[in-house]
Amino acid sequence: MWTLHRRRLLLTALLGASQAAGAPQPSTAQPSATPALQHVFLLVLENHSYAQVIGNPNLKAINALAKSAALARNYTGVTHPSLPNYVALIAGSTMKLRGDNPAQSFGGATLASQLEDRQLTWRAYMQGLPSVGSNAPYAALYGKKHNPFMLNADIANDPKRAGNVVPFERLQADLASNQVANFSMLVPDLCHDLHGDLRCLGRANVDRLGDAYVKQWSTAIMQSKAWVPGTALIITFDEGEDERGGGGLVPTIIVTPGGKAGVTSDRAYNHYSLLRTLEDGFGLPPLRGAVKAQPMTDLLP
Repeated sequence: MWTLHRRRLLLTALLGASQAAGAPQPSTAQPSATPALQHVFLLVLENHSYAQVIGNPNLKAINALAKSAALARNYTGVTHPSLPNYVALIAGSTMKLRGDNPAQSFGGATLASQLEDRQLTWRAYMQGLPSVGSNAPYAALYGKKHNPFMLNADIANDPKRAGNVVPFERLQADLASNQVANFSMLVPDLCHDLHGDLRCLGRANVDRLGDAYVKQWSTAIMQSKAWVPGTALIITFDEGEDERGGGGLVPTIIVTPGGKAGVTSDRAYNHYSLLRTLEDGFGLPPLRGAVKAQPMTDLLP
């Protein structure tokens, strides 16, 4: 009895010391209404499980953001490989697409069409995209498999709508002129998305390249005039290396102006949860799998 009592006292003291030292604490907030969103920048990276990112010394900028913002620690992709996960992020379903063949396509409502219906705007910034609205399957380090908007036939076949899919470099001008859309998806090329390519000179170099890219653009976004209450920068990964949730456990970071540092959540979330959060924040009805998904309100201010 005395030994058990001493162990409990020691555990209590250790927990107290950890909290006093400022260790990130899991969110205990109850689900609440999603706050209204004005601008969202969704940066999608590639094929890294949670344990490959959090604590990785080659990903200093990403880890700094995870510590200074809100971190989902139980977030998963919905399937393998990449292509259907990107589709799930904007459609609330994989739309029965399988594999990474960019010749696949799907039709029907997406987050883009929902925003348009409400007179809200969207734009996709794709690094390496040959030209505005390009339907090319590949181009140097660009791959259409990571571009869910051009996989949607309703967008790809409409030049005006496809005009919202632009080369990544356009983001700098849009930030400078404060002409950013309500929703922006940011997709780096194969040397900057952390997945890597034989032309990118090794695993550690790929990590550093991707991390530097995240630092460059997250800084540009947070220093822009668009960085006001109601704006969020969300960093996630298409899939992890395991099978949890169907697509593997990945970190998802939500950065907001004035958001509390070190907030974490262990609630079960996935790409449909993220889509539901965006739809709720923009006042849109949930699509397909997002209907039953829990919005990530405990990670928002």
